[in-house]
Amino acid sequence: MKDKRKITISKIVTPLLQYSNAPTKGQSLHILQRFNLSLWLSLFCLILIGCQTASSDAERKYPVELTWQRFSVEYQALCLQTYHLAWEAVKSRTASMDKDWAVVLDVDETVLDNSRYQEILHEKNEKFNYYWDGWVKEENCPPVPGAKAFIDSVRSLGKFAHVVYITNRNQNLEEATRNNLKKVGLWKDGDVLMCQKDRSDTKELRRNEVVNGTNRCEGLGQRIIVARIGDQLADMEAYPENVSPDDYRKHYDKIDQWGTAYFMLPNPMYGYWERGYNR
Repeated sequence: MKDKRKITISKIVTPLLQYSNAPTKGQSLHILQRFNLSLWLSLFCLILIGCQTASSDAERKYPVELTWQRFSVEYQALCLQTYHLAWEAVKSRTASMDKDWAVVLDVDETVLDNSRYQEILHEKNEKFNYYWDGWVKEENCPPVPGAKAFIDSVRSLGKFAHVVYITNRNQNLEEATRNNLKKVGLWKDGDVLMCQKDRSDTKELRRNEVVNGTNRCEGLGQRIIVARIGDQLADMEAYPENVSPDDYRKHYDKIDQWGTAYFMLPNPMYGYWERGYNR
């Protein structure tokens, strides 16, 4: 920005200085003209620099979605509300269940808060996935409000209760993810963490492994998924193949799992919605 500013100002200043050096008929008049011109030139340059600086500052303004996610009470309240509703639904649904069941949770913006990472992207003027692996390996994400209380409550329901994390973090980040979950009290021996092997390794595929006790869940037995919690539609179910993204709102308005088996957390920072759900 500074180089562009120098170039812009120099294009304006140079011809004016050339004019200011032009001969005049009288020495007094000549001095007065040069003084006035210098004064106006200095004022003009200051205004120009100020305008460009203000424009630059406006371009780097702290994003409103980050302000809301990191500092608003409303964000916290929505998370607590969602987890409270999920707990009441899980408790009711499993009250007389005598077989293994699980709650399936996403990780990012569901149990671990990455808003500081989004803030780093803003500070560096970068986009995902700049420093993403490094950020995850720092293992410093705090828990999303309400997540720990919900998970602790689920564990209290006895031997049939299980916690499963399904995330699209790459497989090479599994250890760091598990370590972060441990640090904030969200991990216990017996929990399941399923990172993504590649793009074909969808969340729906991994949920089926939980239900059927296959592949990565081999030996764990079949488990009924009683609740799905996340911040994206894909955390609930596969995107419908026969529905246009333009009609998603109508489609998801008609399903009756919201608040009973599907629980959505707020995330205004990123998601498939940014590109019209085009995958």
